[in-house]
Amino acid sequence: MNKQPKPDSKKYTDLISEIQKGQIKIPKFQRDFVWSIDKTAKLLDSILKGYPIGTFILWETNERLNDIKNIGNLVLPPVPDDIKVQYVLDGQQRITSLYAAFLGASIQKEGEKKITNYGSIFVDLEGDIDNNDEQIILSEQPETKNISLKDLLNSKYSDLRENYSNEDIDKIQEYKETFTSYDFSTVVLRKEDIDSAIEVFTRINTGGQTLTLFEIMSAKTYDEEQKFDMQDRFQKLLKQLEVSKYETISSTVILNVLGLILSKNKECKRKVVLQLDKQSIIDIWDDVISSLKESIDYFRSVYRIPVSTLLPYDALLVPFSYFFYYHKEKPKGEQIKYLEEFFWRISLSYRYSSSTESKLAQDIKRIDQILNGERPNYDELKVFLSSPRDLIDTNFSAGNSYCKAVLCLLAYSEPKDFQDNGKVILDNSWLKMANSKNYHHFFPKSYLRKQGIGNENSIVNITLVGADLNKRKIRAKAPSIYIQDFLDENAELHKSIKSHLIDDIDDFGIHSDDYSVFLEKRATSIYKALKNRIEFTKTEKIEDTELKELILIGENEKLEMKSTLRYDLRQNIVNKNLEYVIAKTVSAFLNSEGGILIIGVDDNGNALGLDKDIETFSKKDVDGFELHLRNIIKKHLGSNFEKHLKITFPIIDEKTICKVKILKSGKPVFANFEGKDSFYVRNGNSSIPKNREEQSEYEKLHWK
Repeated sequence: MNKQPKPDSKKYTDLISEIQKGQIKIPKFQRDFVWSIDKTAKLLDSILKGYPIGTFILWETNERLNDIKNIGNLVLPPVPDDIKVQYVLDGQQRITSLYAAFLGASIQKEGEKKITNYGSIFVDLEGDIDNNDEQIILSEQPETKNISLKDLLNSKYSDLRENYSNEDIDKIQEYKETFTSYDFSTVVLRKEDIDSAIEVFTRINTGGQTLTLFEIMSAKTYDEEQKFDMQDRFQKLLKQLEVSKYETISSTVILNVLGLILSKNKECKRKVVLQLDKQSIIDIWDDVISSLKESIDYFRSVYRIPVSTLLPYDALLVPFSYFFYYHKEKPKGEQIKYLEEFFWRISLSYRYSSSTESKLAQDIKRIDQILNGERPNYDELKVFLSSPRDLIDTNFSAGNSYCKAVLCLLAYSEPKDFQDNGKVILDNSWLKMANSKNYHHFFPKSYLRKQGIGNENSIVNITLVGADLNKRKIRAKAPSIYIQDFLDENAELHKSIKSHLIDDIDDFGIHSDDYSVFLEKRATSIYKALKNRIEFTKTEKIEDTELKELILIGENEKLEMKSTLRYDLRQNIVNKNLEYVIAKTVSAFLNSEGGILIIGVDDNGNALGLDKDIETFSKKDVDGFELHLRNIIKKHLGSNFEKHLKITFPIIDEKTICKVKILKSGKPVFANFEGKDSFYVRNGNSSIPKNREEQSEYEKLHWK
C-alpha cells in the first residue's frame, strides 16, 4: 500500500527562490493567471495576520512537462537539467500572486489590453493589525502612512531611514519578518508517473474546471527533446486551416483518429485514448494531420462544403481521416460512391448526436469495408427522409445536424447571388447563429407573419445568400416583388435561382406569392437530391471534381485563372493586350515548375465560360478557340513549345472552360511583345519579370 504523502512547509523567500531557479514550475495544463490585484492583496493580508491560506500540492519528478514560460512580463527560467522539478498541481493562482507581488511585476493577462501593476500593493502602517475587519494590505495607496509591499519585502534598513520614523521602521521590520517566516503548507507528490499527477490534479479540481482530455494528452505526450507539443501543434493547425475556413474543428477529432488507429480494438473512448503510447502518438502525428487535411480538402472539393460550420458534425472528419490515413490516394471507382453514401446517411440520421465514440468505433468497420471496395450495410441506421413532408416539417436551426445536412446540400449547388449571379461567399463567423444574414428565408418571415401564414421557419424556406443582400435588397418584401427587382438587374436570374434548388421561378409559386406551393415544390427538389445521394444514383465525372478542387483552392504558384482569352469584359471589345497576358503566363509556367492555366473562370472561382471569346472567332467553337490559343503561343513564344502544352475543355457549372496543363521547359522561354523579349517566372500567384542579371542567376539555379 502506498504511503500517504506528508505535509511540509516552505518559507516565502524559499518559494520565490525556487521559482526563480526554475525548480517550481506551472504545467501548461493549468489555467491562465486570472486573479485580480484586489484578490492578491487580500491573500497577502491573510498571511500578515497569520491566517492559513490553504495547501500547495506539488508533483516532484524527473519528467519534463510543457510548462508556462512566462507570466505577463516575467520570463520564467528553464528547469536545470540535473534536478527534479516540482510542478504545481494545486495553488497556481496563489503562488503566481505571491510571486508577482514579491517582484512588483506588471502583468498583462490573457485577452486583456490592461496592464496590472502588482507593485501598487501597499501596507497601511497606521492600520490595526489586530482588527480582523480592517484590511492592512491594500490594492490602492491609502492616504495614511504606508509603504509598498515590494519595498517592505526588499528594502534594507538604511533605505528606510530617510522617509520613515523609527516606530514605522520597527513595524516594517516586524511585518517583513512575518512574511519571510510564514510557513506555507505544501504536500509533495513523489510518484514518478504522470498519470498519478494528472489524476490528483483532476480530483482536486472537481469543484472548478477539470482538465479536458486534450489538455491531459497534451501534458502526457509533451517531449522537449523531440520538440513535440500537442497543444502548440494543434493551434498551428487551426491557423493553417483558416485559409480553408475549417478552423472551428475540435481537438477531439484528432484524439478520436489517434485512438481508432493506435488502439488494439479500434476504439476512441476516453479511457482508451488515455492509455495510448506517447511515442506512438508522436510517430504518427504528422500522418494523422495530413489525413485530416485530405479529408477537409475532400469535403470542400467533392462535397463542396466551403466552411466547417456547415458540417453536421465535426466527428464526420474522423472516419474520413481514418480512410485517408490508410488510403494515400484519392478515392477511386466505387469507393467514391460508398463514401458519399456514408456521409449522407450519417448526416441525415442524427448519428453522432450521442455516444459518439461508440458509434465511431462501429462506423470504422464500415470504412474498412469501403477501403476494401465493399459497400457497407446500414440496416440499423434510420435516415429521417421518408418523404418531402419530413423536410417541410423540419424547423430550421443553425445548430441542428439535420438542418446542417440540408445546408450542405444547398452549398453543394454553389448558390449564386440573386443580384449579379456571382458566387455566394460563406464564412464561419457569419454562420454560427440562426439569425445570420447568410441564412435568408426566401419567403421573408415578416412577410409571412403579416399574412398570417405559419411554418415560416421551415428548413425548406432557407436559402444561402450574401451577408448584405437581406439588409439592402430584400427585407420584408414579398417574393414576387423582390424577385422582379432582381430580374431587372440580373439577366441570368433563372440560373441564379436554380443554384438554390428552386428549379423554376414560374412554377414554384413565386410570382403568386403562394407559400404552400413553394414549400411543396422545393421540398420535392431537395428530397430528390438527398435521396440520390443516399441511394447513390448521382454520378459526377472525376475530372470535374478534381478541377473544382483546383478552382476552390484558388490561384497559387501552380495555378492561374483568367476570365477570358481576349475579350475585355469591362470595355466589351476584343483587347489583344489580354492575349499577351495569356502568353506571358504560359511562359512563366514554362520557366518555373509548370502549372495549370484555366481560361473562362474569374478570380472568385465563378465559371464564366468561353462564349464571349468564341463569338470573336471565324470558327465559332472550341476548335476555333484552341486554334487561336495555339497561334497566340506561337506568336509570342515561338513554335517550340507545342509538346509542353495539353489543352482540354471541361464543363463546370454548365459552362465550357479551357484548361491548359503546362510542363516545365528544359530551357529559358522569352515572351515577345512588340519586338521586346521578356523573361517571366512564377512567384506565388503572379507572373514576375526578371531583368538580365536576375535572369542569368535564375538560369544557373533552375537549369543545372
